[in-house]
Amino acid sequence: MKTTDEIIIYANSLSKIYKLYNSKRDFIKEAFHPLRKLYHKKFHALKDISISLKKGEVLGIIGKNGSGKSTLLKILASIVTPSSGEYSCKGRVTALLELSGGFNRELTGIQNIIFLGGIYGFSRVEMTNKIKQILDFAEIGEYASQPIKSYSSGMYMRLAFSLAIHIEPDVLIVDEILAVGDARFKQKCLRKITEFKDDGKTIVLCSHSMETIKQFCTKAIWLNEGKIVEEGLPNSVTDHYNAFMVSHENTVFIDEISNKSVISSNNKETNKTPNKPTEIFWQDVSKLDSFGTGMNTIKYAGIININTTKNISTLKTNENIRILLHLAKTKMLKRPAIHLSLNNHLGIPVFKINSNIYKQPPRLNTNSETIISIDFIFPKIANGKYSFSLGILSLIDEREYIHWVNDALLIQVSNPDIRYKVGSQIVIDNVKIQTTIV
Repeated sequence: MKTTDEIIIYANSLSKIYKLYNSKRDFIKEAFHPLRKLYHKKFHALKDISISLKKGEVLGIIGKNGSGKSTLLKILASIVTPSSGEYSCKGRVTALLELSGGFNRELTGIQNIIFLGGIYGFSRVEMTNKIKQILDFAEIGEYASQPIKSYSSGMYMRLAFSLAIHIEPDVLIVDEILAVGDARFKQKCLRKITEFKDDGKTIVLCSHSMETIKQFCTKAIWLNEGKIVEEGLPNSVTDHYNAFMVSHENTVFIDEISNKSVISSNNKETNKTPNKPTEIFWQDVSKLDSFGTGMNTIKYAGIININTTKNISTLKTNENIRILLHLAKTKMLKRPAIHLSLNNHLGIPVFKINSNIYKQPPRLNTNSETIISIDFIFPKIANGKYSFSLGILSLIDEREYIHWVNDALLIQVSNPDIRYKVGSQIVIDNVKIQTTIV
């Protein structure tokens, strides 16, 4: 990666305020009111944002939906004007912020390539010479000669990304557009972004994938409600953000002596037990994808490090972890069992744990809520993004799912050892490679 001290992107005290109206009628009433009565409410999308990026740096922006990420990218791409503050971007800037990519829906893919290339300052001859490269990368085949309006969202993204990278930008701004499309093409795009990074291009990347931020970015900022919560190294910022996302919705305080639980919302404690509780941050699974004959049996789920008793969202090999399930009052189950599955980013199981196989059936109390813990040493799993799916079953003649929750807990596996970065699912020890010359 080539970096210099030259500042390419600079923003100082950027703010953006939108006027929100309840209806179009209120907008018209405000525009023509003789006494200039206001019918709108102000929404602060961005509040006093300051950043600077040198040539060759890659900035990752993370945050919940509605935190101001897209607004910031649109300002840097000169699509939206800030309400206050100043900013500058040196060189040619290309932005992938929306699937349409600025395309004219009535024109064909080839016609749009030539048209948009002209906007970026390329002649028709120059863009004609680039068409083959752009189409080869986009892999849209015969659709290149069809009107854009006939394209799927995946084809939109393919052509938009290919066009953006082939007009030789100095600054590349990418929103969550890479969330659309097949896995193979995503990998192809990420390899191209890596090439840009190695060539010293300046990149601003917005993503919900913490692994992407850690892998590609040299610095990161976390936005929340239009403000910068934290700015720094990607590993640190993403870990703090993950911990925040796990904990901010619901907190359950467990009194380990009385085995009672008290629910608090948004980190505000209510009806706290008299004894000093052990604080555990729980994930409310009630709105997650689930199925079963006894829906909502699993109310909350959590994961902690057994040694520190602290919640974790980033795991390492040989870490002592505890998966916790908070169950509602349940009916009497015949041969109850707890099932756990760790799935990779494609939803494919990496390993499974079933209490029946380990001959440790859970003890359920039908008169009160129950907390079940599953303790184990985390195995040698390659770095990446994973999820735990959890379920309670009844094993009578056939397996009956009482309540199964898909992706109940999201985790990141992060090990510094280079063996964990090869992209496979497991890591093999004691490898011996020999060479024999014959």
